[in-house]
Amino acid sequence: MTRPIEELIPDYLRGLPVYVPGKPIEEVERELKIHAVKMASNENPLGPSPLAMQAVRAMMSESHRYPDGGTKVLREKLARMRGVQPEEIFIGLGSSEIIDLASRVMLRAGLAGLTSEGSYAPFSTAIRANNAKLLLAPQRKFAFDLQAIAQAITPETRVIYLANPNNPTGTAFGAKEFRDFLARVPETVLVVLDEAYVHYAVRTDMPDSAELFRAHKNLLTLRTFSKIYGLAGMRVGYCVSHPAIADLMNRVR
Repeated sequence: MTRPIEELIPDYLRGLPVYVPGKPIEEVERELKIHAVKMASNENPLGPSPLAMQAVRAMMSESHRYPDGGTKVLREKLARMRGVQPEEIFIGLGSSEIIDLASRVMLRAGLAGLTSEGSYAPFSTAIRANNAKLLLAPQRKFAFDLQAIAQAITPETRVIYLANPNNPTGTAFGAKEFRDFLARVPETVLVVLDEAYVHYAVRTDMPDSAELFRAHKNLLTLRTFSKIYGLAGMRVGYCVSHPAIADLMNRVR
């Protein structure tokens, strides 16, 4: 007797919630017959730099060729900007791909990933999609409670996802708080720090993630060109990580 195809899909995948993207602005305007201002996706309303548009136009004549899969030039430039080595830079299709890849290289059945309630939904999805146990720490005043997260670490925990500033609450933690937190995290746990909105942070004591990386090789920091640079449609993100993690993500990708 034939089994329905959906029964062949693992339960941990069938149980994933569906991420529903916001409607395109054109569809909203057609439905409501209004002029809409889209704010739900936190896109840069000013658009990309004229220099970025000029660079894209110049590359269109080469678009019939596959790009450099190793992204050598971009990695070298980012490494100079961040004060790290090119082999410590990994380029992804936006930071979203790297969020997933971090779980794919660190997690499996029997292990756990940890994040906070009220944070970016793809953190939880990445953990669950890799058949790992999802651990959620409570927030405190709509912010990451780093002490609660540290206390929630178990022997099975292999990855922790943080966003600073947090999406969607906009709250942020400072340098001392984060240093104290990293000191409590075992070296066997990868700390994924999403800094997609770091350029918009209002507090003056934000952590220097590149400096902290020199002392904590289990720290992986995400950055994106989708927000402040106005290139959301280009899907370019990157992370600073230990070369072994970058190498594994590249193999999986």
